[in-house]
Amino acid sequence: PMSPTEFRHALAPVFDADLPAALRRLGALPDSALDETQRGVRDRMLTRFAGTDADADLGLGLEGLPREVAAIVRAYRRYWSAVLMRRATMEQAEARLSVALGDALAASGAPSIGLQPRDLDAQADTAKALLESHALHVLGGVTAPLRELMLWRTRQSKLQTIALPGGAVEVNVALLDDFISLGWAAWATCDHRHTGGWAVAEGIMVVRPAWQLDSEDYRISLLAHEAQHFCDLRRYPKLASADLEFRAKLVELALADESRHRLWARFVAEARRDRGLPHNHASYWLVERLRQRLGGDEKRAGEASALRRAALAELAAHSAALDAGADASGTNPVHTALP
Repeated sequence: PMSPTEFRHALAPVFDADLPAALRRLGALPDSALDETQRGVRDRMLTRFAGTDADADLGLGLEGLPREVAAIVRAYRRYWSAVLMRRATMEQAEARLSVALGDALAASGAPSIGLQPRDLDAQADTAKALLESHALHVLGGVTAPLRELMLWRTRQSKLQTIALPGGAVEVNVALLDDFISLGWAAWATCDHRHTGGWAVAEGIMVVRPAWQLDSEDYRISLLAHEAQHFCDLRRYPKLASADLEFRAKLVELALADESRHRLWARFVAEARRDRGLPHNHASYWLVERLRQRLGGDEKRAGEASALRRAALAELAAHSAALDAGADASGTNPVHTALP
């Protein structure tokens, strides 16, 4: 069967907002090339997006929710599908989303929310307030390149000590569960790929269904990765998303053991020089610079000690470049140290 890295490559166009290209790749894969999980993902995606009824799944999992909550989730799902399937431009799809959110809010019977003019940012903020009034937790904003909606019911928090190359850090870790919406990547991949967590000013948010909490993947690719973001957001408050991801991915390679080969293969596969895609842009420069530090010998990337040393050296070099831009007050206005 196809390796996880190869299957990830087949799905890669999804994250460039080119779902038709991903569907063509998936549709060309014979059953014999896929394991049971991969076949299930392929078949569900082809049914959801390549079928004759493009909106068949818009209400999936929304049974029993308040009418206005379901209407908001359906509006985002329709927007995601339109952009991902290239049935509309981003501007067209966002205009339709704004109208749909306005209609859902107007029909909500909740005048205390306060309807806003029909610009999308105002509508999204008002929709967030309405969702929160139903005792739901919301992540909005943008997960490049699309507007995001993650929606869940429960949250449990605890203080944890997380080891990083720069020293241990205490961070509040919140486990989020009972999701109604896992966001646009989950919608596009039928829950196979989605955001696993993110850093905020008060700590780390963890999408509990995405992780085995006793695994190295969780300890390194979630906790250490996001803890590095947590530290960097304090030290470099204006740092670009690509630089944040570059640093956190270097930390993963510096700390990983059993997952090291998979991480390197993933970063190589997703590398793309495009600042509009921060994760891909970060991976591009990570791979380029670590290859240089390894003397251009790809085989050395398979050596744990060599890759770890290279990752730590590159992290230190990036920190030095950022710190060189600090002003006299000690604050750091630097936006990026990547080309």
